[in-house]
Amino acid sequence: MNSKIKETFSRMKPICDMVMVCPSPGNVNRFMSIVSELRKEDVQELQQYLLFPFITHIRSTEIKNKHEQQRIVIDAMKVVLEKVTVNSFEMCMKIETGLLSLTFDKNKPGMIAEVPEELKLSIMRCLTVLMLNIDSAVRLKLLKTQVPLLAQTIFISVHIAKLEKLRSLRLAAINNVMAHTATHEQLTDDMCHIRDGNLETLVVDMLSSILPGVLAALQDVAMCKENPGHAVVVAALNATHRILCLTMHDKHLNKKTDVTAEDFASMIALKTKSIDKDVSSKGVKDIARRSPEWYAMAGEKLTLVIKSLVPLSTHENVKIRKELAVLSARILRECNASMQPSIPVVLDILISLAKDEYPEVSEYCASVVNAYFAEASEERRLDTMDCLCENFLTTLTNLPRILNNIDSGRKLAALNLLHGYVRVLSDESRPQRLTTAITSHTALDALCEALRHAAALSTDLTLLATHADRELTAPPPTTTPWRILRHLDTKECEQRLQDICQLLAEAECAELLLDHLLELFQQRECEVAYIMNCFGSAPNSSPTLAKRILDTYLEEDVWYLPLEVCSSETPVTKEETLDVEVYNPRAWMKDSVPGLYEGATETRYTGVSYAEGRRGAAPGCSSVAAAQRSAALCCLLTEGVGALAATLRDRFQPYLLKTLCLVLERVGSRYELLHLAGLKAINDIALACGHSGVVELIATNADYLTSQITNRLKKVWNIQSALEILSVVMEYSDTRILDYLYGIVDDVLVQSCDKFHERDLYAYLQVFLTFITRIRKWFHVEEDSKTTTCNKTENFSVLKGVIEFAKNKEEAERLLSKEEFEEDCGKSVEEMYREDLKKKEEDVLDYDDRVTHESPPLQRHVTVTVSILKRCIHFITSKQRDNAILALKVLSLGLPILKHHENELLPLVHLTWAPLCTKVGAEPAVARAALDLLVTMATLSKDFIRNRAMKDVLPHMYKYLRSSSHDSLLKDRGSTYRLSPAYRLQEAMLAALPCLVVDLRLDEAGLEEAMSCADAYLSRKQPKPLQELAVIFFKHILASNYGAGWYHLRSLCANEDVLEPPAMKYIKLEPVVGTPYRSTDVDYEKNIKLIFDID
Repeated sequence: MNSKIKETFSRMKPICDMVMVCPSPGNVNRFMSIVSELRKEDVQELQQYLLFPFITHIRSTEIKNKHEQQRIVIDAMKVVLEKVTVNSFEMCMKIETGLLSLTFDKNKPGMIAEVPEELKLSIMRCLTVLMLNIDSAVRLKLLKTQVPLLAQTIFISVHIAKLEKLRSLRLAAINNVMAHTATHEQLTDDMCHIRDGNLETLVVDMLSSILPGVLAALQDVAMCKENPGHAVVVAALNATHRILCLTMHDKHLNKKTDVTAEDFASMIALKTKSIDKDVSSKGVKDIARRSPEWYAMAGEKLTLVIKSLVPLSTHENVKIRKELAVLSARILRECNASMQPSIPVVLDILISLAKDEYPEVSEYCASVVNAYFAEASEERRLDTMDCLCENFLTTLTNLPRILNNIDSGRKLAALNLLHGYVRVLSDESRPQRLTTAITSHTALDALCEALRHAAALSTDLTLLATHADRELTAPPPTTTPWRILRHLDTKECEQRLQDICQLLAEAECAELLLDHLLELFQQRECEVAYIMNCFGSAPNSSPTLAKRILDTYLEEDVWYLPLEVCSSETPVTKEETLDVEVYNPRAWMKDSVPGLYEGATETRYTGVSYAEGRRGAAPGCSSVAAAQRSAALCCLLTEGVGALAATLRDRFQPYLLKTLCLVLERVGSRYELLHLAGLKAINDIALACGHSGVVELIATNADYLTSQITNRLKKVWNIQSALEILSVVMEYSDTRILDYLYGIVDDVLVQSCDKFHERDLYAYLQVFLTFITRIRKWFHVEEDSKTTTCNKTENFSVLKGVIEFAKNKEEAERLLSKEEFEEDCGKSVEEMYREDLKKKEEDVLDYDDRVTHESPPLQRHVTVTVSILKRCIHFITSKQRDNAILALKVLSLGLPILKHHENELLPLVHLTWAPLCTKVGAEPAVARAALDLLVTMATLSKDFIRNRAMKDVLPHMYKYLRSSSHDSLLKDRGSTYRLSPAYRLQEAMLAALPCLVVDLRLDEAGLEEAMSCADAYLSRKQPKPLQELAVIFFKHILASNYGAGWYHLRSLCANEDVLEPPAMKYIKLEPVVGTPYRSTDVDYEKNIKLIFDID
């Protein structure tokens, strides 16, 4: 013993004696602090002496059930073990058995003793450190002679990991399992292999006896739903693949290259025993460990463990998915022969994770799968492909059931798996394995049914929503609200479905699959259209696919689907016809027109032609649900045309003239979602044809479009189509097309007079609205500001009028004085009278010989605008809400064009008044449009309509504002009332009131009535937007008639403040009691100050 060791021994002996006598926390802590300062060489030399007190204590009964003292002793032992390499087998056994006895109780669940979790944690960590720091010779001896003891420790550890709740304890138990099986990362290389071959053999021999139980427990740990965080699951998966791949490695299988006589003898012996049972049905004792039969049995049983881990492929934590991918990859590479039944399962996992959102997982899995198929022998690759084909069909069968689940992660995993199968089966061979897999009619049906179920659309009433006003030239939508998938509730799932369809379109079997889809499309299913859109838009698909789909979409009975719910029609009676086949009066559209004589009517049938029979009206849908499905299908067809055009590009040119008018109809549709789908499609077509936008596309094809519009207007069954196209063409055109439009609009005006075309009234009004809108833009018609906000009220003097009155009165008295008047003029009153009489006689004899110049003729756009507005006046009273709103909007936008043509403007205002009055009290949506028109008329015609407005309109507005002020009281931002049409009408009336009051030049009585109905909205208990509008109203009143507004607000404030007048030259004024600057009602105080801009 050298001097340093003697010194260390002398230093440690007293504290060791103290610990031996009294293992108190203080003594143990002093022991640990001294040991941590010692050199490893000295501790290594004195390890048995240093550990002796602790080994004695854990094996003695003196500190039994003193769990805290036991924990401190074990922690001190771990400190020593971390600094040494245990080279004594006997000491190792004492430590192992001593610690194991503290946690083992055969009468408890899992044979785990009921001791505190902290003590168990210390025991697990100490056992782990012991196994990591024993000498290789000691480890070999343990594995040779103490397998039952090691198995018992492993059993206890895995059950602690399985049954306990403390996360750190479960992690320590899993580490202890890996340490006792020599699979810990400190005992293996980077490939998780044991470096010593002899040690590996002994470990495999031990694990072959306990493998099923260990892996089953680790499986339970990994799949436990109460796992806190991801660390426990990752550790369990890590231990699983380390133990599993070590035991089941292919190198342990006996491979024979030559057949000997012994092989024939054993084969004959097997036959004579007449063993007809499966290998897995034999008892374990009948099968020798690590024999081929044992590996076959173990491979089958371990398949259950691997299958149970499959749900972890959808776990939200990326580290768990990565560890599962490592487990699958190791089985695929290292256990391919011994675990053949598990190969399809691990391939499923890897194929599914190859589309993971994290590149570190997806790239790893993709590289493993590609390397496997690249390195595998031809025979093994074919066998694997056969298994994948079977799994592919199983996945197709199970997909609808999985998609009906609410777990989005599971849905995405199933779609990822399907995508991976399609990608792998679309190999380089000819025919592709995918073609072979779906050749049978059953497989093809299963594939189409799975895709249809995944593409199931959710239809609701928004598909049939219509809007009276919309922006035709709006940018293309970035979303697709017409195709909301019922089962796929995330963007990732929908994108994966589209990727699957595009992969199928690029495969060898695409034509076969499209044939089947076209056959299914005869039922007009939205899901099939969705799939075919994805098919045709695949970047590397054959152009033939897109052309076939386009030809199907453009068929008339496919493109024009009914969107209205039909009403049941009574059967034809004998009074109408005797034989329907000879003459059917309902086969043609008929109406009644005035006859030649007064009071007579004539029944006529329109559109009858031998050249081309009339296309009968499309039959309506039987229910609202059927109409929704038809609307969704129309949107998908329209979107599909644009997507197919983007795919075909130059090859789309032959289809351009066929589809241009059809898509423009969709853009002009009154159905909102159909309009959005048309916008998306027309922009796609424009880009596909090499144009910068839709404007350039329409300008290039202007001749064709105008010709089509003219021809369609001549055919009664194409009126609706022609008008929708015309609206869009006008919206996207400029003044170069104006000469064409004048003639077309004149034809539309003539047709709109016909009662027969009343069913197309909405389309006519849409054309008029678009034309007026474009005229305003092309001729720069600027709209007058309807509400000029007064940011700062002028500093008016309330005494200004009084002073002016005094001055005027003094001047009048001076003029009435005869003497002063004659003195100022220099003539008498009689002389001035005679001069006036003589001048009047000369004016009578004189005559005006000036030539009256005729006013220049009106511009063409003005005359057309007048004609349109006259027609729209008749449609204000339409019973259809949308038609009435459109007619009012056309008039609101059209009248400002006539601002400088008073002779045309005022007669139109006069004609508009009577029908307008009927709509001011209509439903809120129509009333708001009527208010807009009323404000426009007041702005343009001023007091021309004052008397009529005060009699017919304003009283109704005042009454509504007064009654609704009670409804809006205390309605805060979250109130449903603020979403109601009544509130929006209330807001519109308050916004219109300032313009009406100012432009109509109401007298003081009218102003007083208007202000009194707005008083209630100055209260702070009203919604904030209504308060702001009321403040703006009173600012306008003060700007136009300060005195009336000042006096009204003074009465409203009702205070007794004294306003001292300034010194006046002409008149002496008394102080005024009561001012409009301070309200006695605190609810009005804030807004009163805002009116006068008082801080």
